[in-house]
Amino acid sequence: MNRRVWIGAALAIAVTTPIVLLSAKQKGMPTVENASAQVKAEATKPIGPPSSAKAPTKATLPSGTSAEDVYTKLTAEIEAMAKQASNAAPDEQMRMFDDIAAKLNLFRTKYPKSPEALDATFQLGAMKSGMQQFDQAEPYLVEFVRTADSSQHEKLGYAHYYLAEAYKKNGKYDLAEGEYKLVLKEFSDVNPRMTSYVQTSLADLGSERKLAIGGEPIHFEVTSLKGEKLSPAAFKGKVLLIDFWATWCGPCIAEMPNVKNVYSKYHGKGFEIVGISLDQSRDKLDTYIASQKIEWPQYFDGKYWNNDIAVRYGIKSIPATILVDKKGKIRYKSLRGRQLENAVQELLAEKV
Repeated sequence: MNRRVWIGAALAIAVTTPIVLLSAKQKGMPTVENASAQVKAEATKPIGPPSSAKAPTKATLPSGTSAEDVYTKLTAEIEAMAKQASNAAPDEQMRMFDDIAAKLNLFRTKYPKSPEALDATFQLGAMKSGMQQFDQAEPYLVEFVRTADSSQHEKLGYAHYYLAEAYKKNGKYDLAEGEYKLVLKEFSDVNPRMTSYVQTSLADLGSERKLAIGGEPIHFEVTSLKGEKLSPAAFKGKVLLIDFWATWCGPCIAEMPNVKNVYSKYHGKGFEIVGISLDQSRDKLDTYIASQKIEWPQYFDGKYWNNDIAVRYGIKSIPATILVDKKGKIRYKSLRGRQLENAVQELLAEKV
């Protein structure tokens, strides 16, 4: 069965991520929709879904006489869910896509050896990338590229591209370079736009290496919305989170309650945040900051993806975060949820 990933259009409103679109009624592979995807971890990790991706008890599957029959009905069901999600608020979108993931994982559990289960694995990797849940996306993509054969040529091309972007984002530059070159060598026929992205990403690796763990954040000196002078160097002696985000970014909005909680708990102990907004509308940004009572400084220039600092840092997808220790060294990137709080606790406890 040759399907497209059905959830990309809805996810595209959350972040710019290359998502492949699926329809049970349409054969042939898709087009890449937007800029970059990220995933986390080594290709040598054991395969299989992350523990956090286990289907909740509420997940159900349609009835059917075979795995193919069930999967065809599931595809139609999920297409309807994705269409509904496209009109939902960002946090509701994320919840609905989590529900979709739960259904796909339940299908994989019930029909583990079926061709449709391998397709579901690919769909999950692409979807989790679009949701910016990089640590969860990686094992699905690795499992797919290890298991799929040459008949899955087009999907393999996309999967290798996603992994390349993952390795670049997470500081695995040699692995990223290898994956990019593999895509150019063996999968350049899959999609001209993807090939163009790969060529651009290879050229960007140099700037990405400058932001490697253990290095220093790229210098900038700007003025916040409230007139404060902002520079990474000014926060030495404190733990600093540089947070690239936007009010139009679904995953950013979904993560905001956690960021606010960590800031509230640890700001008094030396934790600081500098927000870099990729919004285009100052009014929308001001309204959101006021309604959410966001207290840390924000930089805004209205240039969208051409935001001065975002360009300097090579930001291709958001949310993107860089956590800097008291000595001014980059220690973590792309942390979320409990991982962010744990890292902040760790760095605050360190003595300079």
